[in-house]
Amino acid sequence: MRLATIKGHVTSTVKHRSLEGWRLLIAMPESPDLAPQIVIDSLGAGIGQKVMISSDGSEARKMVGDQHSPARWTVMGIIDPEKELNLG
Repeated sequence: MRLATIKGHVTSTVKHRSLEGWRLLIAMPESPDLAPQIVIDSLGAGIGQKVMISSDGSEARKMVGDQHSPARWTVMGIIDPEKELNLG
């Protein structure tokens, strides 16, 4: 799992059938050396929000209901900025 910030929405005219109807977002991990990820969002995260993302592909495939789906990354939680702890 990683912390990331939502940077935008993904629009696709052609996608795997298992992703039809799912909200896809661009998540930028907090570590500067990691690439942005396309994530499936079932929680309603908004642009600019911090989220917890997971790369557990088997859980993502269970979520979309297709074991042959290319789904990998999902939003696991939205970080509440008022309750965020400074652990640094």
